[in-house]
Amino acid sequence: MINLDYIFDQMKENTHTIHAIVSPLASNDMANVLLSLNQAPFLAEYYKEVYEITKNSHTLLVNLGTINENKLISIREALKSAKENNVPIILDPVGASASKVRLETVNYYLENYPISVLKGNYSEIYSIYHNNLSTTGVDSKNINKEEIIKVCQKLSTMYNIIVVATGKEDIICDEKETLLLKNGSPLLPKVTGTGCILGGIIAASYSFKENLSAIALAISILNIAAELAIKDKGMASFKLSLLDQISLIDSKTIEERIIYEKL
Repeated sequence: MINLDYIFDQMKENTHTIHAIVSPLASNDMANVLLSLNQAPFLAEYYKEVYEITKNSHTLLVNLGTINENKLISIREALKSAKENNVPIILDPVGASASKVRLETVNYYLENYPISVLKGNYSEIYSIYHNNLSTTGVDSKNINKEEIIKVCQKLSTMYNIIVVATGKEDIICDEKETLLLKNGSPLLPKVTGTGCILGGIIAASYSFKENLSAIALAISILNIAAELAIKDKGMASFKLSLLDQISLIDSKTIEERIIYEKL
């Protein structure tokens, strides 16, 4: 059994500052989720302040959900600060499988900054490794699981990072180990911003323990909460119930319900 107890208890007992540069479409939900997990989100994007804020944070989350010239300048300043001040970086390459600009931006970040965790859906991870677009939107296309596992492992070795590929089954790997997580709900992809929320939870849990178990905990918080959420009324009820379940979840529930496989 992977050890999730210690990390979850530390999150509940201690508050870390998570500097998150994310899409405004999901920023409110993500911030509220972090607050419900006893963490302190700081969603600063002004280029004159992001260096200082990143320096004083426990992790930096960079999400490419919505980008423009000013935001990319701010991201560059935040990444520079994280690099110079040893702040772990979580990179969510939203849309890297659909836009040449996004794909080139992600590759530049991977080559020039010490990214700790790369978290994307199957298509985004596939496109980053092959340096080739694979979709026309931000949603993942159907890619063979065995193939994406190999891609994750190769990317992890290439950049010495933890790689997370989200899909029907979620893949986490570093250079030594690969985990396959099997919890979740088919309704999760129907709610805008759940990937951004996951990025925030990963940034929080990773700030307490920089390993695969922390990532597994983060994914399990979201996926198990989705399993427990209301599903028979409508998408609005599901979303609100999902947020409720994240705030109510405990380590015992996670340990009892988690389904995973070590490869």
